[in-house]
Amino acid sequence: MELTNEQRAYLGLELVEPSWERVEIPNNCVKPELSTGRDILFFDGDILRKVIWAHDSGSFHESAYRLKTQDNRTMIAPITKRGKPKRLNGVNIQRCTPHGVYVEFSGGTDKRGGICIANYTTQQTYYSSSFAGEPYMNTDGLQAFLDKWIADTSTADLAEIQAFAGAKRRRCKYREGDFFRFRYDRRHYGYGRILLDVRQFIKDGGAFWDILMGKALCVSVYHIITENPNVSIEELQLLKSCPSEYMMDNRFYYGEYEIIGNAPLPENHEMIDYPIMYGRSIDGRDKDKICYCRGKEYREIPLAGNTLLKKNFRYSGISFSFHINKTIVEECIRRNSNDPFWESQPGVSYAYDLRNPIYQKELEYVQRQMGIKDDRTLEKDNKF
Repeated sequence: MELTNEQRAYLGLELVEPSWERVEIPNNCVKPELSTGRDILFFDGDILRKVIWAHDSGSFHESAYRLKTQDNRTMIAPITKRGKPKRLNGVNIQRCTPHGVYVEFSGGTDKRGGICIANYTTQQTYYSSSFAGEPYMNTDGLQAFLDKWIADTSTADLAEIQAFAGAKRRRCKYREGDFFRFRYDRRHYGYGRILLDVRQFIKDGGAFWDILMGKALCVSVYHIITENPNVSIEELQLLKSCPSEYMMDNRFYYGEYEIIGNAPLPENHEMIDYPIMYGRSIDGRDKDKICYCRGKEYREIPLAGNTLLKKNFRYSGISFSFHINKTIVEECIRRNSNDPFWESQPGVSYAYDLRNPIYQKELEYVQRQMGIKDDRTLEKDNKF
């Protein structure tokens, strides 16, 4: 499937100008006969302006470039004085930096997927059908989605997406205790809180099982979905939260998740819901020990003489996004419980979470092994 210029305008994409020349090349530059799709290139003279990575299945990725070419468009011109020309093919184009809005569809004719609208320049996402809780769709479903998207777009919406497309990159500060606002979709906001800045905590001398990639933050999402972009932090502190999780700081650093206020967290860290990390040390220099880390509490015991649980409860998986979406939070609100959150978790090793009620026996074992007394009831006290 290839988007029309009308659809591009409503998605924030750069339009294809009538003067641009369209060229198609196989997506396998080494063995074209084994290609599973095509790379659609649009040239404005010798400048490559747009690329659509189109798979035979129906999935595609459209993004904008400003790449100067040479030798009758067979080579990518060097960007620096010391650089060398590179052959113009899909592999080398992907090594170059796009700009502005891109749209990606992961579904296809016989495969269901989602659509994402994001911006390379700002490193922000405008819309993700997966995060919005929309059902996965095939190409026919995508066409219906786009028709509805255009029909629902107001003049203000169109101005907003154009502003998103032309925005500059931001670099924002954040700190522990911050409240933040984010969008589930074009109409609905969610709110959350930063419970722990792992890098800052370690920098300040705190003991932490440092096995998370990137600049990790512990965050939680409140049980609220609203069209109100101005919910106060006082109102938020009265709400329940989904179980906290670790994620990289990118969406905060680049301003996609906006900080709306700050308040001190409870001095008693036992009252805060932190993920529990438990398992054998992965440090090759000191691996014969069992580590336990829950937020700002870190303990370790020798491996010798102690039995390590077989399941991987290290909770070391981390990503750029939440593990929730709008549908899951809606169900948590409806049932006034975090059970829908736990029921949605995949049954794979990186997702094993000792806080999950199905691992109650394992949690009690770990607490006894580590000499920890925990009288909290998360469903009761998970407000901060």
